[in-house]
Amino acid sequence: MEIKSFFWAWGSGRWAETRFVSMVIMFYVALFLLISPLFPGVSWFQLGDFTLPVVNYYHVIMIPFALLMIILVLHLFDTPLRIRKLVNLSVYPVILFSILGLFLFYPSWGATADEAFQAIRDIIVFLDALLTIVTLLIFPFRNSEKFRKIWGAYFLILIAGISAEIAATFGMLLEYGSLFGFNSVGFFNNYVNSLGGLQTFLGNLLTSHSHQMLPAIMGMIVGASALIFGYEKFPSKLRNAVNIGTVVAIFGTLSMTYLYWISSFGTYVIPAVFVSGTGGMNGLALDDTQTGIVGIGAMIVLAGIYLGIRKEKGSKLLSYATLGSWLGAMFGMVGVGYIIELNEVYYGFGTSGVPPDGGPGYLYDMAFTNGHLLFVFFLLTLIAGIFIALKWFDGDSRFKPYIGGLAIAGIVIGSEGLLVYTMLLSWILEAIGLWLLTISIVLVPVSMYEYNIHSSKVEAGRKQSA
Repeated sequence: MEIKSFFWAWGSGRWAETRFVSMVIMFYVALFLLISPLFPGVSWFQLGDFTLPVVNYYHVIMIPFALLMIILVLHLFDTPLRIRKLVNLSVYPVILFSILGLFLFYPSWGATADEAFQAIRDIIVFLDALLTIVTLLIFPFRNSEKFRKIWGAYFLILIAGISAEIAATFGMLLEYGSLFGFNSVGFFNNYVNSLGGLQTFLGNLLTSHSHQMLPAIMGMIVGASALIFGYEKFPSKLRNAVNIGTVVAIFGTLSMTYLYWISSFGTYVIPAVFVSGTGGMNGLALDDTQTGIVGIGAMIVLAGIYLGIRKEKGSKLLSYATLGSWLGAMFGMVGVGYIIELNEVYYGFGTSGVPPDGGPGYLYDMAFTNGHLLFVFFLLTLIAGIFIALKWFDGDSRFKPYIGGLAIAGIVIGSEGLLVYTMLLSWILEAIGLWLLTISIVLVPVSMYEYNIHSSKVEAGRKQSA
């Protein structure tokens, strides 16, 4: 009975409140962004793909962040309180296992425990996401009236959530296969061998997981943004424009997911389109065109949101920063990334040499790879998600204009810095933009804490007056 009472107290107390656990995650993300330079090997500006310590640290931050997005979605769709509390309470073991996994990542004696803790963390978030998908499938039957008003955002969140769950499956299979192989699973091992063997299969899983997860999460954030900005109350033309944008993003999400599925669990090799140059080196990878469609749909959605909120009174810097994060993302992924892909004869594939083995400008390609992963797929994604959570859960905190202003400055300077890094191999300007973004993220939990303290004092004053 004592154990039952203990868990009941947790479940019925502030520890399980959505606002409180959201603030816990935001404090956690802010802290580990600030202390990242203290960990060996975590050097964000290093030419080429992320090293293993950086990839590990990236997941230490991004997996709890993904849980924050799950919590937000459950809240937006009025999920039954017991389900929300169950997911809310999972925040604590997810953060605990993330921290333990981080510290055990380095000593050789901690490798097994590190793998176990990170696997438990990943499974918890995977089950939370699965529960969220089930509740979303039920939602139209539970609240048909609201569903008719928000169908565009609903389907985008649902389909992007399913895509993210598939990408998570890729990641967990990759982790298991890398550690143990699939020899103990006879039928699956035979299937893997039919696809070209273990290493080929793991390589395909790595590509699919890393390329699919973030666009899917970003699709969820776009759908959630439409709901948080209240697009169902917009004039019909703007509401229809937002829905058109969600349909475009849904198409990109579906096609992207299908491509990564058949290239992981099949023998399909993703081709390039608009091919040109020596050895056919120039050209856009077909999967990149589909993730670009997700971004185009997002831009249509956000244009509709901007037109819908521009006449609102008060400071809108935080809202503009949220929308601006997508402008920065599209600048990095499409404005710079597509240009590089269409000129790979020069930029090459990360190795110097003569096409088709490589190009003379391969270092610039490597700089872009690291620069855009850090700017677009890391901090801008955090900004987009955390800011809409702040807008939803917080009131008129005095910190909001400063948070929005810093973020806008960071987006502008970071975008220019990414271009400079790609062209001149100098990362200083992008670093300045990223630190401005980091400071804005750090201020978010401070804002929520300050607002909660203020609200508590106001409530206490009302009770005393009564």
